[in-house]
Amino acid sequence: MTAAKLTWEDDLDKSATRYHTYGAWIAIIFDPVFGITDYLNFPHAFWNIMSLRIGIAVITVFTLLAHKRKLINSKMLIFIPFLLISLQNAYTYSVIQLDDFTGHSLNYLALFIGAGMFVLWNWYYSLAIIVPSILASGYFFQMNHNLNMQEALINGGLLLLVVAIFMFLLIETRYRLTISVIKFKLALVEANDALGDEKAQSDKLLRNILPDEVADELKTTGKASAKHYQKVSVLFTDFKGFTARSASMTPEEVIEELNKCFSAFDAIVEKYNLEKIKIIGDAYMCAGGLPVANDTNPVDAIRAGLAIQEYMTAYKNECIAKGEPYYECRLGINTGEVVAGVVGTKKFAYDIWGDTVNTASRAESTGELGKVNITESTYELVKDIFQCEYRGDIEVKGKGQMKMYFVVG
Repeated sequence: MTAAKLTWEDDLDKSATRYHTYGAWIAIIFDPVFGITDYLNFPHAFWNIMSLRIGIAVITVFTLLAHKRKLINSKMLIFIPFLLISLQNAYTYSVIQLDDFTGHSLNYLALFIGAGMFVLWNWYYSLAIIVPSILASGYFFQMNHNLNMQEALINGGLLLLVVAIFMFLLIETRYRLTISVIKFKLALVEANDALGDEKAQSDKLLRNILPDEVADELKTTGKASAKHYQKVSVLFTDFKGFTARSASMTPEEVIEELNKCFSAFDAIVEKYNLEKIKIIGDAYMCAGGLPVANDTNPVDAIRAGLAIQEYMTAYKNECIAKGEPYYECRLGINTGEVVAGVVGTKKFAYDIWGDTVNTASRAESTGELGKVNITESTYELVKDIFQCEYRGDIEVKGKGQMKMYFVVG
């Protein structure tokens, strides 16, 4: 549940409004229908009582309209019609015959149980119906000379008392049960929200460590299979002078300095659609063309390399202006085949392997400060896009003579 959290009071009010509306419609429809039985019980007063019932139904309709216009609260949808119905039933004591007194008391039973089934309110609303009803019943009872007080108390009074107590218990139980259900639902919503937040945080952390495609595969299958890529451009950087500069800094300052530079590298790498692979000490490694293969990665890698060297030049000038020691960056790029994936079962790390990676590292180590050094394989893919300067055959450890180029524009 991604919507605003409900308080239990709000939810209770919504539930109560629904039940109150049901109760009002029952008063409108069933009270006049139930009045048909009055023809059997009070044939001499049938039309008087039916007129009262129809009048109460009309008043209840206006009550619903008033609630829709927010002129009254939902509790009045129950309070007004059931109070009027109780007074209407009290009036019938003035015309009732002795032999059907108990049956009429059962009418009260139906009324109060009906109220209890649809009312979600505090006890004093119930009392506000019962007290006027009892007083009105006593008043109209005195008007009927056919009724005997003693017999009425025995036949009907105790029944009404039991019904009143039953209604109190029913309303209170339903009220408490509803609150408990709503609080439980709210607790469940909060728990689900908390679980969702934790899941989102875990997912964010996982995607910060692994590429999205690899993270999705790991979540779905529990493992990430290694994949072969035909054309990937690997970029390495390394700092010269870092040891000398860090000697005059505290460990915290060293970390802060590295974090500043590598955060800038991260932004550049993301901008040019490369994937950061790892940091080893003060060396930075990234690659283009994975985990989603593409044909633009040699160009993307060179543009990223030029942006990194531009950043390092600005950094160097800033340090010179402050009279502080600085370090510079060597950067090498090579393009070729690699295998990429996640190995191990703990502390997952996405990595790449192959001769292309080793050659990219050699391109960095044989490069020059402030320049973007590329191998012949990369040069052949970008020579029509970038202006490059041929360096000649460079002796590369473990590789022999290799043609190298500087990207100059």
